[in-house]
Amino acid sequence: MRARPVRPIARSLTMRRERRRVNILHVLSQHEVTGAETYAAALIARQARDGHRVVVVSDTLSTPVEALYLPMPIGRRTYPQRLHNVLALRSLIRRRGIQLVHAHSRAASWVAFFATRLSRVPLVSSLHILQSPHLSVRLFSVYGEQMVSVTRNIRAQAERVLGLPHDRVHVVLNGVDCERLAEAPARADARRALGLPADAPVVVLVGRLSGRRTAVAVDAVAEVFPRIHAAVPGARLLVVGGMAMPESFPTLVAATNRRLDDEAVRHVGHQDDVRPYLAAADVVIAAGRSAIEALVVGRPVVALGEACYAGVVSDATAEATMRTNFGDFARCGRPDPARVAADVVALLQDPERRRELAAWSAAFARRTYDVGMVWQQLQAVYRRALALKAPAPLAAEPTRQ
Repeated sequence: MRARPVRPIARSLTMRRERRRVNILHVLSQHEVTGAETYAAALIARQARDGHRVVVVSDTLSTPVEALYLPMPIGRRTYPQRLHNVLALRSLIRRRGIQLVHAHSRAASWVAFFATRLSRVPLVSSLHILQSPHLSVRLFSVYGEQMVSVTRNIRAQAERVLGLPHDRVHVVLNGVDCERLAEAPARADARRALGLPADAPVVVLVGRLSGRRTAVAVDAVAEVFPRIHAAVPGARLLVVGGMAMPESFPTLVAATNRRLDDEAVRHVGHQDDVRPYLAAADVVIAAGRSAIEALVVGRPVVALGEACYAGVVSDATAEATMRTNFGDFARCGRPDPARVAADVVALLQDPERRRELAAWSAAFARRTYDVGMVWQQLQAVYRRALALKAPAPLAAEPTRQ
């Protein structure tokens, strides 16, 4: 019998790593920063760290990513433009040797679906919001081989309204870069840098000011905060967000300050790095991904979303608030400003409760939303999608942390 040549161990390990590498294309339809964009950026960083090659296509991209970014008007829905996008995406997939496409909106899924048909490239779609139940959505699914829902509510709605099969819709929570958020400055340093009084009660409202979130921000400034200011003298409100917003919003802020006879409300606009503002806060009003980031930083969060008021996030309310993505996905009706204000005031007047919530919030968010853990779960979804259309190059074992 002839002796079998011995392959060097180092070369063998290298080849195993090569087999695990996947060329991944993320497709988004972004015109301003949203939770979908910051989620994709955190996920891409983790994928790149594991050696995968990543390309991103989107209308715009404001968040830095560790990937090649190629602008494409994915969000433009005219049929000539969509056809052009399909052909351009199909060409890109071939040129770059893309092995899996991950779409992050219905517009992105629509283009990616037709670009990947008649090929061995699978499509995974993330459902970041409740899906519209209009007829075309129910008649024809464009979400691909596997789907990911960021909450149980969205999964249930997608199965009920869109008829998506239960075994192909997986709940994988929003992933955030906990390591990066943990580098937030100390409270005193953040306040000094932002020109805030060291001992002032500070409330931070963080999130987009466009779409359905406009009404949330308007109510928070005009109805909720005046009640807080009346109960807690010297309280300050920082509004963080506004890459796109109504032209009337600065006027509303000025009118509220005149009404309070105090420059108590400050709109700081969109910020690429929200960590200093979260660190400076005593209480954060937020929903969706912004609420998660505030929890990671260790701040008490009052979950006020575009769909409902979910209340103070705590161990007792965590499960319910997670189902609604901290107030963004539910059918609760307009929140009562007096109730929201009363909850914030109670926290501002109870330092011990804030300390308890801060410790719980950071621990809860890091064990629930860390992007490394989310990426492990998502790899299983990728493997299922690849198995349906191509041999799966992803390793079966979870990525080491």
